[in-house]
Amino acid sequence: MAAPATSTTTARTITKTPEANFLKGLDCLRQSDLACAELAAVGIPSQSPYAKLLAGNIAAAKGDFDSTFMLLLPLQVNTQLSPRANASLHTSLAQAYEAQSDPVRALDQRMLAQANLTDPADIRANQHAIWKLLSGLSRDQLIDIRGESENTIAQGWIDLSLAQHSPSPGQAIADWLRLYPDHPAAAGFVQALSTATLDKVKTTQPGALSGPIALILPLSVEAFYPASDAIERGFVAAKTAAGDKNEIRMYATRANENEIATIYQHAISEGVKYVVGPVADAEVGNLAAANVSVPTLALNQTEQGEKLANLYTFGLSVHDEARQLANMAQAQGMQNAVIIATSTGLSRLMAQAFGQAWATKTGLTAQQIDIPDNAALSNLRSTLATRSADFVVFATNFEDARIIRPYMDIAIPTFGFSHIYSGLAYDPANAALSGIRFVDIPWVVKPDSPAFSEYRQAARDLPPGEMQRWFALGADAYQVLATVVQKSLEPSTINGLTGEIHLSTAGEITRKLAVARFGANGVSVERLP
Repeated sequence: MAAPATSTTTARTITKTPEANFLKGLDCLRQSDLACAELAAVGIPSQSPYAKLLAGNIAAAKGDFDSTFMLLLPLQVNTQLSPRANASLHTSLAQAYEAQSDPVRALDQRMLAQANLTDPADIRANQHAIWKLLSGLSRDQLIDIRGESENTIAQGWIDLSLAQHSPSPGQAIADWLRLYPDHPAAAGFVQALSTATLDKVKTTQPGALSGPIALILPLSVEAFYPASDAIERGFVAAKTAAGDKNEIRMYATRANENEIATIYQHAISEGVKYVVGPVADAEVGNLAAANVSVPTLALNQTEQGEKLANLYTFGLSVHDEARQLANMAQAQGMQNAVIIATSTGLSRLMAQAFGQAWATKTGLTAQQIDIPDNAALSNLRSTLATRSADFVVFATNFEDARIIRPYMDIAIPTFGFSHIYSGLAYDPANAALSGIRFVDIPWVVKPDSPAFSEYRQAARDLPPGEMQRWFALGADAYQVLATVVQKSLEPSTINGLTGEIHLSTAGEITRKLAVARFGANGVSVERLP
């Protein structure tokens, strides 16, 4: 009779190698399953380079790029890693350099990743990442980094991206193909590019608008004047950056819905060709009575209402933020949502927006805890425990969040709208919010990005936070207006100060924002759109 298998033999059969556990963890990260990846990491001996490699990839997925650099930079000299492992190493480092607004090193890392990729889908994903990186840079920035790069393949990518700044992108692509017939992008990527695709990411070119532009803003209302001034500054800055010489005419409102039709028609009678504004919700709602006869971009968005010809709505919508927060939570497998809200109108609006977004995304109903003014917070922790929350969403401003958070279990994953951030990255008062992830506009969380260099001077006197958001809205309003005028029937994407702006064929405008996190060392950016 044969002897039974020993436990040693059985263990040898089922034990995975460090590389196998690493690949398992990598697959988990592809599914945005951090818990699964961290479990796979437990099975890798700490002395194995694959342990540090997976830890570095996990850090990059979390947006902890300081740890990414610390763990992965030393591994670049390791010659024993598999090609797929090397590709992941360089991809994570590229993400870290992108977060530092260092496009030269990010591009170098993308090139190194490309050299280790064999799967067609991975190659395409890397190529699209390269394209997105370069498309976010201005023509001058592209020329600068071309001079810094010695990699001929990288130079080819830069030259291809420069084609988007050509007056004739189609001809520029044809010329590029003659110069780079053996470039990796020539094997299929370029063929997938059309002039329309280039238009989605290119900066609006001068000449899109022709004629006077009316800015209709509530300048006559003292409470609204600072925001109106910030919007005007942003619009003028973007217009100047585009080389647009068209006249701007200012029309002040009193945020009175009964007057907007008269003010609008007065602007039209004076010969304006385009209108930006109004801002107040009630005014926008009454534009239907104004006979919208020229391209008009109202700076406020609602979730309902009949679409009028010539009328587009663009604003700092909490609905865009709510949808993105719902997507983030759902991607992490969360189900039981609890909203923290106060009695203010804005808080109620944010709570309602997230509740709707969560129900649409998951079919689940979010629970809500309302915090009245001067409420005793000592029972909040126990109240949350009875709700069995997978995660919490703060539908409050930063002042209220700082008061409420210390009475909560900080182990519960917590998210916030942009209003949870004051705009000061190193404010000691943010310590109470440590660990909270939130969405906000790139201009506020990453103001030192090279892509924003042309706007800093115009905004330098504005206070942080809300006024900077209004400035960004004004700047992007110019680009959105120029885009709808150029190609109102084509879907388009603009890499703006307020986020990645999508314009549908139906004229609907939505945004994708940056994701950031409060931490011990201030606010860090996890992901730019």
